[in-house]
Amino acid sequence: MSRKYLNDRWCVRCPKIDPSPYLAKNAKFLKGKTKELAVDVGCGNGRNSEFLKLKGFRKVKSVDMITDYCCGEKAVLGTDPLPAEDKSVGVILCNYLMMFLNKKERKQLIREFKRVAAEDCIIILELYPALDSFAKTKEAMLEMQKDIFDSLGWKKIRYSQARFIAQNTSK
Repeated sequence: MSRKYLNDRWCVRCPKIDPSPYLAKNAKFLKGKTKELAVDVGCGNGRNSEFLKLKGFRKVKSVDMITDYCCGEKAVLGTDPLPAEDKSVGVILCNYLMMFLNKKERKQLIREFKRVAAEDCIIILELYPALDSFAKTKEAMLEMQKDIFDSLGWKKIRYSQARFIAQNTSK
């Protein structure tokens, strides 16, 4: 464990250097999006942001509560607005973050996703159950996943245990 979040919760995935396996496996869904702004929310050490850059993305904003990733922008996730203009983001990554936010913080962040999402924006979101999170069990994590997905109200592209890909279809 290399990082401590502001709410005293730890992410065991932060020391990893390879991109999220789910992101790497599903990179095909990002095809045609490389000219759009991508936001890596809860970027941690920047591993997924770097993956996007390797895939040809020229505009990647990396956002986290702790800016130990050299290019990251600091934001208290679940409280602060995301550093992006309305309807300006084509790709949102939110990997291994939401389970560390309480319900009020998750709702605020989902509102921010909706605010910054361009038409046809893709979100890739991953969760895991952790004893130091708000999703301590598999069942709680699955309930949280459903709540997040339903709150977004976006079109389902992929949906499996602990992760999903969805697309904004609002005009």
